[in-house]
Amino acid sequence: MAQNVNSIEVLELTPEVKEMLKKNYFFVNKAKFPSFFASSVLMAYLFVGIAIFVIFYFEPVLMTYIFASILIVVAFFYTFKWVQPYYKQKQKFSLRPTHDQIENWFVKDIKNIVKPAAIQMLSLNPATITHDNFIIIPHPVWWHIESVPDEHIARQNTGEYNIYATYNIQVLALSQNYISFYNCTYDWLNNQIVKPYTLEFFFEDISSIRAEDKILEQIPIDYEPPKLGDEDALDEEKKEEPPKIGVAQTVIVKNKSGEAMEVIVNIPTLSSSPRTTLRPEKVMQTLRIMLRHRRFGEEFELQKDEAENSEEKEE
Repeated sequence: MAQNVNSIEVLELTPEVKEMLKKNYFFVNKAKFPSFFASSVLMAYLFVGIAIFVIFYFEPVLMTYIFASILIVVAFFYTFKWVQPYYKQKQKFSLRPTHDQIENWFVKDIKNIVKPAAIQMLSLNPATITHDNFIIIPHPVWWHIESVPDEHIARQNTGEYNIYATYNIQVLALSQNYISFYNCTYDWLNNQIVKPYTLEFFFEDISSIRAEDKILEQIPIDYEPPKLGDEDALDEEKKEEPPKIGVAQTVIVKNKSGEAMEVIVNIPTLSSSPRTTLRPEKVMQTLRIMLRHRRFGEEFELQKDEAENSEEKEE
């Protein structure tokens, strides 16, 4: 059963092995047999043929056998050197984790690394945290981020969606009197939290909660500018603007002063995993129900999906 970022618990794994396999997943591709394989075979046959020719054409003395043996060894040596990278790549790829494994590891690391950091920075009491009042909302990063190496802005396609190596992690924590917001960039390959910041609104100061589509101006990290051509082509190339990431589905919480918490819930163009994608209406439902309860004392019960109910029973 697919588990989401707010409820999953997975098995322990040796940290050193997991770190190696994480990088393996994003950077090791399926091995391809060298295109020059045919040439290497021909070269091997050439050396062997020369060796045989030398043996039978010249008088079979000791030096002839030595020379022929050297040719044969050289032939096999070059063949081995040509195909060796293929077998090394094949071995590395065989150790590549499955999509399901890598997602489980990612979600567990959010719970074990990012969640405690958010709790500490927000000065929360861990005993009061539940699925309903502590909402983790990740979204993938596919653009340049300061303090994160560009090579760590990576992704792999599963055939149905993408799995990313760097995420922006947002947390909404709902306490008795106020709502706290924590945001950071999580470089998963380095297990590094970058640029965390927080914001808090008292419930009585909140003026609105709304969903809004917002255009993200960031340029995709895999965008390659067109190559400069002749002077006529250069004028046309200057007119072309680089593509943008696209529209993000956001939930915006504003207070009476106009200050706002902007939570990016989903970026459809990036096609991220369903396990790390929440629905904007689900986030808004939680916020509005909690706000009414805090302000007016209304009793409430969050409507949960069948998958969420099953996951809570398993825990």
